[in-house]
Amino acid sequence: MKTLSDFRDYQLQALDFCMRTPRGYLAAKAGAGKTAVALAYINRLLFEEFEASRVLVVAPKRVVQQWPEEAAKWAFAGPLTFGMYVGTKEVRQRALGADSSVVLVSFEFFPELIKAIRLSDWPFDLVVFDEASRLRNGGRRGSVTWKAMNAVSAKTDSRILLMSGSPRPGTAHELYAPVFLLDQGQRLGKTLTAFRGDYLEPHKSNRHTGQVYSWKLRAGMESQLYGRIEDLYFAVSPDLGLDAVVVDRYVGLPASVEQACLDLQTNQVLDLDELELTAPSQGTVSGKLHQMCQGAVFDDFGAVVELHEEKLEELEQILEEVEAPAIVCFWYTHDRDRLMSRFPQAVDIATEEGLAAAKAGKVSLALLHPASAGHGIDGLQDFFSVIVWFAVPASFELYEQANKRIIRSGQKETVRVYRIIAGNGVVDERIVQRLIEKEVEQEDFFKHMEGAKAWQ
Repeated sequence: MKTLSDFRDYQLQALDFCMRTPRGYLAAKAGAGKTAVALAYINRLLFEEFEASRVLVVAPKRVVQQWPEEAAKWAFAGPLTFGMYVGTKEVRQRALGADSSVVLVSFEFFPELIKAIRLSDWPFDLVVFDEASRLRNGGRRGSVTWKAMNAVSAKTDSRILLMSGSPRPGTAHELYAPVFLLDQGQRLGKTLTAFRGDYLEPHKSNRHTGQVYSWKLRAGMESQLYGRIEDLYFAVSPDLGLDAVVVDRYVGLPASVEQACLDLQTNQVLDLDELELTAPSQGTVSGKLHQMCQGAVFDDFGAVVELHEEKLEELEQILEEVEAPAIVCFWYTHDRDRLMSRFPQAVDIATEEGLAAAKAGKVSLALLHPASAGHGIDGLQDFFSVIVWFAVPASFELYEQANKRIIRSGQKETVRVYRIIAGNGVVDERIVQRLIEKEVEQEDFFKHMEGAKAWQ
């Protein structure tokens, strides 16, 4: 069993940061040991400093299950007892009423838990929010989970620890909501509108109505923005000595499909043989083009129309070349269906049974949807060192987190990341280029926060 002596130096620094920062953000890439740090922090508050009597951990459903498993690896976590606010109503009620030092709740039940406890009687002295990047849209659209978390922040004196491996998953716009949860507007302003006025400018907008669809950081504002919030963050992107190579495999769409993509992009309407498509917005156009690059698309009536097998054939070649267990990432349900049809040995690891089999080394071809299984899975690195993106997603966070399922501590091979790209499909190359830009932006964020060392 491991002890604090097994912590890396930056983990000890992170623990010290948590103790000295009542409300802060632990930003460390997947595999860096954030959960172990949080467990040490919880144990110290409960049983060494006696500054807490009960702790709440909010996490994705899959991640909730892994907290007790991680705790079992560390001697200092021995005194911790866990109640699981998941499952049936009766199970959830028992978890809340039980005499456990740590209550674990999934995202979907967190708002319910808030309603079940009057904030004036709030029993939790620390709230840990795992995968805090999920809170990034709170200041814009007011998600239910963000509102629940903000109620805790605004109306209690609880310590708050946000944790994520992707603290800047998209644009600078998404930094506002988590920072507001930590300081209630002290650093970036009391309103999202004020924040936009100070730091952002429109990125995409309707030239006729002026409606802004997305925002970007104004040129030269990175240091000013990051400098305002750096004291709230412990950010680290350690070199874990893991090697990975990215291999882009290009396919060419059939001429008829390529022309159909161009027509849809120009006209937002497509009538091709038996395929009828109407895309009322540019966002819808991008989604349809993405599907068409995959080889199938939902038509206006919800039916799946298959267009080509270029990516399936390329995937087959890749699997023959690697001669090793592989994870294939898909995006659409018709992706999954076509993959299962083409490769009968494939196992969807979004299911509990599939994931267990994959972690036991019993799966040669695993199918993974990054939105359902991109976070909180450990153990796949023991058997997989190949990941293939059948569909490259627009979300950098999901892309990065899925890759980190096997680029993490315990990996003994050089990881190969294959991306199958339709070179003449209009949208695929654009998505890949944006992923590269987002990766650079997040790396710059980590470098600034690490270089500032405001937490020391």
